[in-house]
Amino acid sequence: MADETMDYMLDYEAFSNNFKKTEVSGEEVGEMVMRMAGHFARYNMNMGNALRSFSKVKADFQGQVDPNTGKAMSSSKAEILADSTPEAATYEMARIHVINLEQYINALKSLQKGVLTEYSHSN
Repeated sequence: MADETMDYMLDYEAFSNNFKKTEVSGEEVGEMVMRMAGHFARYNMNMGNALRSFSKVKADFQGQVDPNTGKAMSSSKAEILADSTPEAATYEMARIHVINLEQYINALKSLQKGVLTEYSHSN
């Protein structure tokens, strides 16, 4: 999944390419904002699920005995071990996708404002 182009990226790229070729209305930009908001909700839910899985892994490490000392594992060692798991990587990628979507939505809202301002000055 890390080297795939995500669906929201493909949508944004297609919109961007169309924007370069032809004039885009505020309504079209608004439609794209709505589409990105739909992606955002889905990816945010994925991030929540990934966080829940990662938290379980962290808790499991925290409850283990350190094989080197025979004592309860230190919080810092448990954190380091948990950070090296697939669950940590999945959570981090999910977090990155949510951040990307926030940036896309903010850029589109700014574009929409500019398009609508330009439209209002041309009339």
